[in-house]
Amino acid sequence: MMRGFALSLVVLRVPVLITTILVLGGCATKNDIRDLQVELQAELRVLAERQAALIAQLQTEANSTRDTLRSQSIQLFDFRGEISQQLREIGEGLATLEVLAGENQRAIMGIRGQVTNLRSGSVTAASPVLDSTGMLGGAVGDADQLYRTAAEQFGRGSLNTARMAFQQFVQSYPNHALAPEAHFSLADILYQQEDFDAALEAFGEIQSRFPTAAKVPDALYRIALIQIEMEEIESAIDTLERITNTYPGSVIAEIAADKLEEIGS
Repeated sequence: MMRGFALSLVVLRVPVLITTILVLGGCATKNDIRDLQVELQAELRVLAERQAALIAQLQTEANSTRDTLRSQSIQLFDFRGEISQQLREIGEGLATLEVLAGENQRAIMGIRGQVTNLRSGSVTAASPVLDSTGMLGGAVGDADQLYRTAAEQFGRGSLNTARMAFQQFVQSYPNHALAPEAHFSLADILYQQEDFDAALEAFGEIQSRFPTAAKVPDALYRIALIQIEMEEIESAIDTLERITNTYPGSVIAEIAADKLEEIGS
């Protein structure tokens, strides 16, 4: 502020000196005129130096402001990156929850079957009894009851009994509304028993038999997982890309994309 005031005084003095020269021009000696010129030049040099100092100060302040803006931009970029990462983690968490919900659905159906059987008094033993033909006694002819029995055994971890029950269901009721679920459960059991070839075939049948069923994308993803486990990476990539292209924007497509990135890295 003081520098600006001093600079203004210098600027004001210049016209005064010029006016003095003009007034005294008629009677002033050459020495007087020369002295005034020297003084004027000195004042102009001071003015130039102060202007240069002011410009340097302004440049420093501009550089400081630019650095501050750059720093704030970097912080904003980092903040956006953190938000994106958090959103991605939330999406992955939701996908995991959806997968777990699908896995738990069978156990829930098994519990419902137990409750229904207990209310009706139809369950008198812990495990179903096979008849002489190897079929589940008391379940033939009743699709819902047979499915509940299969789901109940699956929920208990009785994989062999559940496998036979689901096989009986898909053979006896191929067009039932629960047939896609039964095929998926059967394929899941085969996978858990490490019968990978049979599991691949069973998961594949879901799409060929029920192309519009809700279980088709999940079945395709399980096929990809089996292919990865069997080290058929190229086939797994094709299957995962098929999921992302056929079901864009879905949770299973996001899971498939993450798996593609994982096996591709």
